[in-house]
Amino acid sequence: MTDFSKYIVYVDESGDANWTAAKEFPLLCLNYCLFEKEPYLTDLIPRFNRLKFKYWGSDNIVLHERDLRKSDKIRDPAVRSKYERLKGSRRQDFMAELTEVMRDAQFRCFCVIIDKPKVPSRHKSFDPYHISLSRGFRQIENFLKVHDPDELEKDLHVVFEKRGRDDDAALSRAYQQVTVQGSLLGQLQAYDFSNFRLELMDKKSNSTGLQIADLTARPIGNHYLQATGQRQNTDQRAISVLLEKLHFCNATTCETGKYDVFHEGL
Repeated sequence: MTDFSKYIVYVDESGDANWTAAKEFPLLCLNYCLFEKEPYLTDLIPRFNRLKFKYWGSDNIVLHERDLRKSDKIRDPAVRSKYERLKGSRRQDFMAELTEVMRDAQFRCFCVIIDKPKVPSRHKSFDPYHISLSRGFRQIENFLKVHDPDELEKDLHVVFEKRGRDDDAALSRAYQQVTVQGSLLGQLQAYDFSNFRLELMDKKSNSTGLQIADLTARPIGNHYLQATGQRQNTDQRAISVLLEKLHFCNATTCETGKYDVFHEGL
């Protein structure tokens, strides 16, 4: 029987997986959320679903950060009506309880931010997914080397939400490149990602891990934009919780409250 890791990684992105820098959000922000399976299954999933039952009477809703932020832009009227139930004090209570669930949840974030306008043209021949995967996988392997080396040889499933045919194909190509060749930007002889297993999951699957990855990616990007003076008055409500989850790891140590930024000179 295959020896599976006790961890699983769920990944979601904020921003577009191309080199076009949108004015509103000029980043590609991929957040790799590492969960230990046992507390994920026994504590987080039930608590996350209880929150849904409390506010909607069922768990038949997939929480998305954009839908919470812009419910009036949801095209599906059935989905829009669910989010529209969160108004006034009801919305405030829900957001407060969701924040507590996130604060108590046992997971770690390894976030790779690609600041598109600052990336030199010589790097833009590479797919942004390739850059993010090579750096994100490196962070995860560094964490395991420092904190749980017995897990290094076990199969680790890395789950992405399906984004559409073209994006899914680009992601799959980047995964093959990184796991077989390492990073095309430089040598990574010290790393072996052959045990990383890519999974693509439909957004309708109602995966708790994917929803948490979705809910956390954009707030981290907003924190970076505000911290670097590129944007003022971005929503910072979630970041106090997320800074406690964020890890940046090298081969010997891990720092909390830090994300990985790719731009000129890096």
